Amino acid sequence: MKIAPVALAGGVLVALAACTSPNTDSSTVVEIDGKAESAAEFVNAGCTRNGESITIGSGSVQTARGIGAVLTEGDPPTVSSLFIATGGNAMTVLNTPVGQIGSAKASKAGNRYTITGEARAANLSTKKFRVEITCS
Repeated sequence: MKIAPVALAGGVLVALAACTSPNTDSSTVVEIDGKAESAAEFVNAGCTRNGESITIGSGSVQTARGIGAVLTEGDPPTVSSLFIATGGNAMTVLNTPVGQIGSAKASKAGNRYTITGEARAANLSTKKFRVEITCS
């Protein structure tokens, strides 16, 4: 089970590395335990579809802060995995047939995805989060 969050983190960093210039048609809001994170740290939001899966990412290569999520399309969408990196903290949600870490629910309104729940932090604590990503 320890390999999956690390693999997801690596995937997020690869996705963020592909974003080299700000996407002004997108936006990201991240709150951890009710406190808003700096919007300047979460730029370059992007969403990609592959079959029924939707990969969502937003972040900054320069600060190594970002969010990555894989959702399965539906009404509402289902969160398969989520990774959030904020400064000195990394959190994950994993929902697979072989195990679960944390919990998350998603909703979609137009091009905006909202994901809320509780993520497991690197220090094994649980953090409440809310993420809104508007894709261009």
